[in-house]
Amino acid sequence: MSRQQVLAALAAPLRVILEAELAQGNVIDEVADWPPRCELLVILRRPFAKAYPTGPGVEFTAIEDRHYWKSEYNLEDGRQTLACGFG
Repeated sequence: MSRQQVLAALAAPLRVILEAELAQGNVIDEVADWPPRCELLVILRRPFAKAYPTGPGVEFTAIEDRHYWKSEYNLEDGRQTLACGFG
């Protein structure tokens, strides 16, 4: 999936965060689905540059598990997830 396809597929609240991260030089490391609930999982290479405000339906979680990722923003209980690696 290309960068433009990822941006088009992500819901607006997560897209805003992704665009801010890409503008800061972070890069998309992986794009997948994460059955059974997650229709789109985007993992960035480096940690998020800052804490982003969350709105309705968006939740931040610090995972801190090197087998998975450092932290994530979830939309609607994980329907879409934007996560970041340890970099």
